[in-house]
Amino acid sequence: MRRFLSWTGLVLAAVYAAVFAGLHVDYLRRAGTWFADLPLVLSALPFTLTMRALNGGSRDLAGDMTGRVIAAAAFCSAPAYLVGLAVETIARAAIAATIGARDR
Repeated sequence: MRRFLSWTGLVLAAVYAAVFAGLHVDYLRRAGTWFADLPLVLSALPFTLTMRALNGGSRDLAGDMTGRVIAAAAFCSAPAYLVGLAVETIARAAIAATIGARDR
């Protein structure tokens, strides 16, 4: 289980979730104006495209759909965690190889 624990991934996922929360607050502040939820919708693009592919049609997402915004934040934080896990794993392997080469 240790192999799947990544502090870098946790930080990236938390940052992505915090950005999502900030964009939702920004939408609530600007609700009713032209393109008020555009930044929120663009940050949820992976969620929207995946749901569109799975449902076979249009999947609506707007700032006033709080449940979908929370689901999109959770869905989009998972790839951020996986990217952090990959970066940390590669960095650990490179450091271990460097230390191993130096000890020989």
